[in-house]
Amino acid sequence: MRMLDVESKSSVWNLQLYLTVAEAKELQAELSKLLDNPEENEHFHIMSEDSGREISCSIITPNKMEHISTYTKLEQQILTEK
Repeated sequence: MRMLDVESKSSVWNLQLYLTVAEAKELQAELSKLLDNPEENEHFHIMSEDSGREISCSIITPNKMEHISTYTKLEQQILTEK
């Protein structure tokens, strides 16, 4: 698991989510879509009701890690850290 705080450009090591029922259902549905074909280069965004907060999510696979150069430098840094 890798988590990135885009604003501070740093890893997040411990994250707590507080979702509404609607947001949780949307997260569940979007994750199900990703799991149908995890090798696709797809991701999703879920916005809070007031559009002030956002969750972006994708699935990383060994195959995708072989093509890590397609990610931004910041994403590469986060994805390769131990």
